[in-house]
Amino acid sequence: MLVAVMAGAAAYGAYSWGVTSGLYILDPDQMCASKGVLGDHVVTRWTLPVSAQCVTSDGVGTELAPGWVNPVIFTGLALLLLALATGTLAAVRRRLSPR
Repeated sequence: MLVAVMAGAAAYGAYSWGVTSGLYILDPDQMCASKGVLGDHVVTRWTLPVSAQCVTSDGVGTELAPGWVNPVIFTGLALLLLALATGTLAAVRRRLSPR
């Protein structure tokens, strides 16, 4: 269970970090300019895989979410599911084994 909790926490933390990496309060142009992207900007977002991009009028996109976010999310989710399945299987075996 500890593996499941830690994997879930890592996936949730990485997801939170990635989603908030492209947040802006006032103006998307200010956010993109603070990342060093010049020109007109359109911000595109994806929830999963996590992505936030500043796209110029020329169609050139700059990713704002760190590159490590999506691998950590998917690895954490896979480990979480594997740990839960293993724990469930062990509990069923204990329940069905003769005493």
